[in-house]
Amino acid sequence: FSSPGVLVLLWKSPGFSAASRINVALSGTAIQSSTYNGGLAERSIDGNNDPQWEHNSCSFTALQAKAWWRLELPGVYQVSEIEVTNMNMGRNRINNVEILIGDSLSNNGNDNPRCAIINDDPGCLTQTVKCWGMEGRFINFYRSSDEIQYLQLCEVKVYGAASRINVALSGTAIQSSTSSGGLAERSIDGNNDPQWEHNSCSCTTGQARAWWRLELPGVYRVSEIEVTNRNTLRSRLNNVEILIGDSLSNNGNDNPRCAIINDDPGCLTQTVKCWGMEGRFINLYRSSDAPESLQFCEVKVYGGRDPVHH
Repeated sequence: FSSPGVLVLLWKSPGFSAASRINVALSGTAIQSSTYNGGLAERSIDGNNDPQWEHNSCSFTALQAKAWWRLELPGVYQVSEIEVTNMNMGRNRINNVEILIGDSLSNNGNDNPRCAIINDDPGCLTQTVKCWGMEGRFINFYRSSDEIQYLQLCEVKVYGAASRINVALSGTAIQSSTSSGGLAERSIDGNNDPQWEHNSCSCTTGQARAWWRLELPGVYRVSEIEVTNRNTLRSRLNNVEILIGDSLSNNGNDNPRCAIINDDPGCLTQTVKCWGMEGRFINLYRSSDAPESLQFCEVKVYGGRDPVHH
């Protein structure tokens, strides 16, 4: 069975279950670089493949260079394939568009790795591209050229399996003090951007025994934690303890230690294994009396709910 103008591809990817055929785009949110004539970004994830503009189911940017459309998924996914439905008129407006997948919001997500470049296919309005398990939370459609052109899409469907879930995104963060607007919650916004001026890093004032604390929505067995440092003044992450537990004694800084981290000159993002340590609170704590700011740009936490405390 098929509809005129729609190519139906049946394909089974090794390693992806039937559950991965769920269109996860329906659970996401969409934005775009601009909007023309009511063509809102969210129209392209409404589940409706209708290619006719007048039926109000297609997104449309203004006439511009470097137009983009971005889908944010509810977590990190291993993307097996993406289906894209073009409009049935002005079809060249999808030409030379890159499909990008990743976790970064640098350049509005347009610096993430590329899955494919698409062009209008005269034989079918709906195209399927395989991304072979590329991982990411953000999926961008981006025309990187300086050509002044609209970007239009009538539907984007995304198939894949949930990757490790970053449970920090469901938590709340506070810290011992705040400097220059570097709020604690910036470090659990899902954005690994290491540049201070992009407003995604937390920072305390210069103080002794500075700390930052994440409260998870329950007790978790923590397998590993990723910490992304700022790309300047990197020594402010030196000699920082990562603590996990259920106690708020000493602001949570008396909980058991998972690791001590220092800036790694070769890598802004470090991963530490916590081997199933249990707790609701995760602290980053510098126990010394030397006055120093504590700063970092992202904390990601991976693990599962403790069934005893669920």
